[in-house]
Amino acid sequence: MKALIEVNELKQDWSPPFQKKKEIKEIEVEEGSAFESNGNGGNVFRLVQIGKDRILVEYDVGYTNKGHVHPVNRQLWIARGEKESFSQLWGNDGVTKTLTLMELK
Repeated sequence: MKALIEVNELKQDWSPPFQKKKEIKEIEVEEGSAFESNGNGGNVFRLVQIGKDRILVEYDVGYTNKGHVHPVNRQLWIARGEKESFSQLWGNDGVTKTLTLMELK
C-alpha cells in the first residue's frame, strides 16, 4: 500500500534580503520508506505505518511538530485531509514543512 502526501515547504531567510520561498509537491510513499530531504544527505520523515484513512509518520530529531506536545518517539498519526506542520530547529534559515495525507493507494 502507498500514501499520496502533499508536502508544503516554506523557507524564510534569517538574514537580508529576508526572502520567503514556497514549494508544494505531491509524493507517493510506501510503508517503511523515508522521504523529504533535510538538505544534509538524510530525510526528515519516514512513513512507519499505513492505517485506515491515516498514516503514522516519524520525523527527524532536527524538527519539531508545531503546536503539539512532543512525543518521545517523534511519531504521530496524520488523518486524511489533516495538516501537520514541522519546523526545523537548528538551521541557517527558517524551514517549515507541512504534510497533508491526500489519499491511500
